[in-house]
This record gives sequence, structure tokens and C-alpha cells, in this order.
Amino acid sequence: MSENKLTSERELIEGIKELLKKNGHLSKLQAEMRAKVTQALQERQLPKGSVPPAPSGEVLLVNELIREYLEWNGYLYTATVMTSEAVLPKEKKSRANLCLEVGVRDDERSSALPLLANIVAAYTERIKRKINKSKKETVQQIC
Repeated sequence: MSENKLTSERELIEGIKELLKKNGHLSKLQAEMRAKVTQALQERQLPKGSVPPAPSGEVLLVNELIREYLEWNGYLYTATVMTSEAVLPKEKKSRANLCLEVGVRDDERSSALPLLANIVAAYTERIKRKINKSKKETVQQIC
């Protein structure tokens, strides 16, 4: 092959790669490839014909919350790989169902964030209230 032909082929490949990057298809293809590789590796680790054990209810719920968080933030490719690796059902749970399972009320304000962020915010707020209450009690005991 001539040097000119190799250069033009490299330029063509780089041009296609740039185009795929620009329109977001390259990331999608890479994520799909990672998901397929992960799936193939998982299948190789299991004895032939066996099915991976189903995750417990709590693990499945946490995985669903993480998937909702990833998708809410636009990490769609990461969510695709995680769905494959965690062996999550293709049909995801609705936000309403997740709220019911977690025991969280979803309102106009809370719907502006992913559920996982709401749970963390509620937990940290509760801890702050406990700390403040403890401080007040300590001050009252001293006085």
C-alpha cells in the first residue's frame, strides 16, 4: 500500500470518529460494547445453563434508585452498562413505585431532584436536627 493511501484512510477513520463523537453516537456505541463485554464475561463465569442469582429486594431497590439517579443526570450509557452488569430488568420501576417502596412523598419540590438525592438530603437534615437538639439539651443542662 502506498503512503498516501494509508494517510487518506487514517484521515477518513479520524473524520468518521470525530463525526460519531460530535453527534453522540461514539459514546453510545462504546457503552453498548462495554455492556456486551460485561454480559459475555458474566456468562463465562457461570456454569453452562445456570442463571445468576436474583438480587435481594433491598439490593434491587438500591440498584433501581441508582439507575434513576444516573438517568436523571443524563448518564444514559452508564445506566445501560449498569443495567446489564447488575442484571436489572429492562422494564424499570416508575418513580411513583420507587417512592412507595422507599416511603418518600414526591411533591413539586422533591421532583426537581433524583430520589437518591432526596433521600440523602432528608437523612442529612435529620442528622443535623439531632445534633442541634443534642447541643440545645447540653446547653440547658449546663445552665
